[in-house]
Amino acid sequence: MNAIDHLLACSVCNGGAESAFDAANAAIGFMLLILLGVLGSFGGFIVCLARRARAAASADEGADS
Repeated sequence: MNAIDHLLACSVCNGGAESAFDAANAAIGFMLLILLGVLGSFGGFIVCLARRARAAASADEGADS
């Protein structure tokens, strides 16, 4: 194996398969954290809208009487 082939080989082909799997697992964990953050923000927004709607409805009931 010459130097060019050694430099162009990926870590799995070059024998460092464990580090490739560690990097893949870290990337998956990072993407899951991002997903949970986005879903949590969306859920918080829905809760905020529900509270504002409830407050507006109770203010309308108080104004009617």
